[in-house]
Amino acid sequence: MSLGDFSLSNPQGGLISNTNQITTGVRNLNNTFLTKKSPGVVALIEEMEKLRKVENDKYLDIACDLFDMAQESGNEDLRDYASCTLGDALWQNKRFSEAVYYLTSGIVGLQKTDEYKLICRCHNQMGIIMRNEGHFITSEEHFLNSIDVARVNELYFQEAVACGNFAALCAEMGAMQECLEYHYRGLECSQFIADENIQVPFLVGEYAQLAVAYIMLGSLEDAKKHLDEMERLNSLHPTPENDFDVAVANCLYYSRTDDTELFEKYKKESLTSFEKCDDVMVYFDEIQILLHLLLESKDYDQMKDIFETVNSKLGKDELFNMRLHLERWKIRLYECAGDEEKRNESAYSYYFYHEKRSMDSKKSFTTTLRLKNELIQQRTKNLFLSAAAETDTLTGLANRAKLNNVIDELFLEALNTGKNLGVEMMDLDYFKQVNDNLGHAKGDSLLAAIGRRLRGMVNDKVFIARYGGDEFILYYFDMTDDEIIEIVKKIRDIVEEVRVELNIDKLSVSQGIVNHVPQSANRAWDFLNSADYALYYVKEHGKANARLINGRSDLETKEWRKVF
Repeated sequence: MSLGDFSLSNPQGGLISNTNQITTGVRNLNNTFLTKKSPGVVALIEEMEKLRKVENDKYLDIACDLFDMAQESGNEDLRDYASCTLGDALWQNKRFSEAVYYLTSGIVGLQKTDEYKLICRCHNQMGIIMRNEGHFITSEEHFLNSIDVARVNELYFQEAVACGNFAALCAEMGAMQECLEYHYRGLECSQFIADENIQVPFLVGEYAQLAVAYIMLGSLEDAKKHLDEMERLNSLHPTPENDFDVAVANCLYYSRTDDTELFEKYKKESLTSFEKCDDVMVYFDEIQILLHLLLESKDYDQMKDIFETVNSKLGKDELFNMRLHLERWKIRLYECAGDEEKRNESAYSYYFYHEKRSMDSKKSFTTTLRLKNELIQQRTKNLFLSAAAETDTLTGLANRAKLNNVIDELFLEALNTGKNLGVEMMDLDYFKQVNDNLGHAKGDSLLAAIGRRLRGMVNDKVFIARYGGDEFILYYFDMTDDEIIEIVKKIRDIVEEVRVELNIDKLSVSQGIVNHVPQSANRAWDFLNSADYALYYVKEHGKANARLINGRSDLETKEWRKVF
């Protein structure tokens, strides 16, 4: 069973009767600048959660209104949120092709926000749709993305669900060892789910799928252990949603142990519970197992009944991969039954759906390509705006606002990975005299020339920003003291080159550097403060040099070995 959602029931309870009033309120909000935290939007989102999975048609109506409102709001986060919510509403109403468009459109932007549960849900839904449309690699990417986001943010149930769905995909692809690995990973995550009303039904489904996987691998002893645990948990917390996969797992097991009586019992239970399954996409793995068992036992009429039921429940849903699987089963059925005419009809239907899937794949490709181009254009636009806002216009280096953000990121990365973090503060000696004696235009030319040369030193381990005036800050990531000293010497040489180039009589640079692995008690500003003290020490002891320390106490306890 695929789990397309993370809630088993409406947490608020009851039906919503004031939908028209809500919708009217939404439209009245369009004249104001809105964000996701605007009171009207917050109230709307709460009402949508009450409608979700209870009155899905009304949920879709309000999701459409929210999307229209978000498009006019000018707020990107709200647009991305509304797009993903609309995709979810379309999913709930089984309009999967449309859902893909809005989920794809919103999910990239949403990943920049803290809507981690919604991000996991969207990736999970996309993974299920892509799998059932035959786009298996894309499906794999979405499931793994859902797993990664959930793990980083300790969303144990979301991770467990995505692991279970990815395990089912692995089983379809014949990767049975990976199937087992991810089912067990899902079980591991489920231990941290506090709500038994959610935890136990999930575990029942996972043990059922593990039992099926072991049966496919020929390990009936392992399968029985998982079936027993499945039955134990199911007796503690019986859930109608699990009836079908529980019955099918038992039916498959007893078909392999030649226990005819129990096989017939669970076959009957499987057929009965199948009739109660509204979402055949979610249970399609179990449906195929049941078809296989019916074919083995030559229950052809029962197979035909399943085909009719699935077709009626699919309605106009395209899901061509599912339809292709159904036609394969029909071909097998009519070959075994000796009905050549029906077999040929199914073969033609198979060809028809194969062609439709090919056309759908092309359409999905062009749609996705267009969306990616739009996203690239938007990201480029944002990058240019960000660069304009975070770049010092005179030197072309990052400005003070940018360096404040970068130090926080680097500090956490160094702390988490145990890498060295180096911070240097430097300023130009005698810069005031240049401005006073040669004019501010000369001083600006000096800073611009130094900035051009320093930009060439920026890489994945060295970040340089202008702090203000003639002061600069450098961040060194995962570098030794000796490697940093080499950079320090190059900076000394750059300043000398510029002095000669601009015909300035007196100019040098003083540099103070701290470099060590952060400790949990440290803060990013500790590094900046220590570097500032090291710079002050150099300025007070003759200038035109550098001092590298591994902690502020070095200034008092260790002898200064001058760099130059």
